[in-house]
Amino acid sequence: MINHMKSLFGIAFFFFFIFTLREVNAQNINTDKFQYLSPVPGSKLNTIETNIIIRYGDAFDNYNIGNSLVVTGSKSGYHTGKVILAEDNKTLIFKPDTQFSDGEVVTVEFNPNLKTVLNKQVPDLRYSFETSKINLNKMIKSNPDKYSSLLSSGFETVKNTSLLKSNISQNLFNQKTYTIQKDSLPKDFPVITVNTINNPAPGKIFLTPYLRRNGSAANYIIIIDNYGVPVFYRKMASGRALDFEKQAPNVLTYNNSNYFFVMDSSYNIVDSLYMQNGYIPDSHDCLLLDNEHSIMIGYDYQIVSMDTVVAGGNANATVIGLIIQELDENKNLLFQWRSWDHFNITDATYDISLTNVQIDYVHGNAIEIDNDGNILLSCRNMDEITKINRETGEIIWRLGGIYCKNNQFTFIDDPTGFSHQHDVRRIANGDLTIFDNGNLHSPSYSRAVEYKLDETNKTAALVWEYKNNPATFSQATGNNRILDNQNRIICWGWTSSPPAVSEVTPGGTVSLSISLSSTFVNYRGVKYNWKTNLFVTNPDTLSFEYTAVGDSSIKLIDIKNNSANEIEINGVLNSDSSFYVNTLLPVIIPALDTKTISVVFKPRAMKEYSDNLYLQWNKETERVSRKVYLRSNNLSSVGDSGPERSYLLSQNYPNPFNPATTISYNLPVAGNVSLKIYDILGKEIADLVNEELPAGRYSVKWDASKFVSGLYFYRIQAANFIQTKKMILLK
Repeated sequence: MINHMKSLFGIAFFFFFIFTLREVNAQNINTDKFQYLSPVPGSKLNTIETNIIIRYGDAFDNYNIGNSLVVTGSKSGYHTGKVILAEDNKTLIFKPDTQFSDGEVVTVEFNPNLKTVLNKQVPDLRYSFETSKINLNKMIKSNPDKYSSLLSSGFETVKNTSLLKSNISQNLFNQKTYTIQKDSLPKDFPVITVNTINNPAPGKIFLTPYLRRNGSAANYIIIIDNYGVPVFYRKMASGRALDFEKQAPNVLTYNNSNYFFVMDSSYNIVDSLYMQNGYIPDSHDCLLLDNEHSIMIGYDYQIVSMDTVVAGGNANATVIGLIIQELDENKNLLFQWRSWDHFNITDATYDISLTNVQIDYVHGNAIEIDNDGNILLSCRNMDEITKINRETGEIIWRLGGIYCKNNQFTFIDDPTGFSHQHDVRRIANGDLTIFDNGNLHSPSYSRAVEYKLDETNKTAALVWEYKNNPATFSQATGNNRILDNQNRIICWGWTSSPPAVSEVTPGGTVSLSISLSSTFVNYRGVKYNWKTNLFVTNPDTLSFEYTAVGDSSIKLIDIKNNSANEIEINGVLNSDSSFYVNTLLPVIIPALDTKTISVVFKPRAMKEYSDNLYLQWNKETERVSRKVYLRSNNLSSVGDSGPERSYLLSQNYPNPFNPATTISYNLPVAGNVSLKIYDILGKEIADLVNEELPAGRYSVKWDASKFVSGLYFYRIQAANFIQTKKMILLK
């Protein structure tokens, strides 16, 4: 038995030795005839969890697809796995059943009998790649506390910034005619102050404030309106939240704890996105495309002998590479791009020390799908925007400032270009917008810029820029986005002075200026048109008719719960005490049900009134709210006692009522007036007014003592003016 086992071991060792020798000396065959291969032929430092992607260019015939690949490792041997034909029918994905081994050569061979759907023979294919000798990514994921310094190096690092004493308090906004009463916010909620408001664009602002230095303060994702009032927030259970964005009309994403979480318009988490092949997702950026694909960036931690790269380099340095991945709607990995295959470590700008024990030579911080479908990548530590072919992975062009080592463009009207930038975006007119942190400008200053690119002649013309006066310097983070009305929303990132977020017009006028308490910095501040659908209001604007000083009007708001669970309205907030809710809170709304609240308008003067009413569902760690606009043009044409310039029917007061209520109306001219009451079935039950009246303001009282509780309607007709309103008798 022992001799038999030795014999089998000897045969296995012989074949393993021959196989290993064969793989180490394997030659690449026909790799140039395929559109895209991942891992890249001959590449090194691949993870042992990697899958294999093959794109020929033409659609494959799916016959015999399952037997199309032979994958072998020089240490791990033959690998079985799952072969997937992607939705485009052009991309084959091989997912090994077991991982490869550290530091081995992996050989990929393609079935020579495979054909395309047009019956074209697919060429033979043979190539190899190498895996990393040390799986540092796996070690970091399994023990993040031990490697916290490495994980933090993947995000912005800023020198010489001390932690100031926290000044967190309740949110209180005072701005000219707006005086928002104290809001019931958590005690650890960041202070948000609106310094300037001057006709900003409509929409909501998305924020993720975090401490300048690690501390115990909570981290929130926050949505505020132009007045600084939070219409949504959620406290993170742990870790820092970043990159809170609207991806589609009813889809939001944010990063927390190495995942991108996907939320619907009711703020339910409906999905989570993560990188494959063992990579750690980066919190800087994520894109959800119209075809339900997702694109993320991640960092790849590798041990590199930097003493063979630069003089004085560390022989055991941790170097951070950059990974881009595109996943389809089924989370199959369709495309992977690695900085190791296309960049040199020495591409980093002069201020990135290549002799350190930790080196982040790329520091990707933004991705964008260009108008032609290819990828734009912002490489902060290379002062470079790189355009990448999304079909082949090849670099199309490289754009950067004077310290970028591979810039291919000539800058027009901007001799220095940008430096250590963030948030590259291609806008509707074809221009490129960037937040230029300007770390290597002399002196350092930050700005929002827009360039018009000529990609054929390789020119970049500066067509717009904005910088604060005096100039703000943001050492890290920040964004520059264009809004529908052509205003720009600018987050100033990691800066020692306010504002945190500005909105400016194309001419440079500040429309909105928002500051955070001094201990906090905000990664991005972006603005979108957004409303939750968890509950909706009808109407979303209450327009009160003329109401005499000393008198009151009441209007009703229906609140529809669109969820399958019970919700409650337990908080209201508005600024002008002339408007107030007179419905007892909380209002419990069952699943898919509707409840009604009443709002009273009691003017103090003859003037125009305007306010915002926030209907809130406040929980321990979260708020969801909807805003209702309150309006009244409470001006008389000929004095307080004179007639209105138009017909008006006021809301009865009080409402709900028991047993009597008063109905007021205005007549701009003399004429016959009919005012009647109807029950819920439309049956006339009272005729309050039916006579010729002169112009003026009138009130009539209805005593409903003999009627049962319920919903009633009152209807006025005067000349061509006809209007009906509802009221509630509540006994």
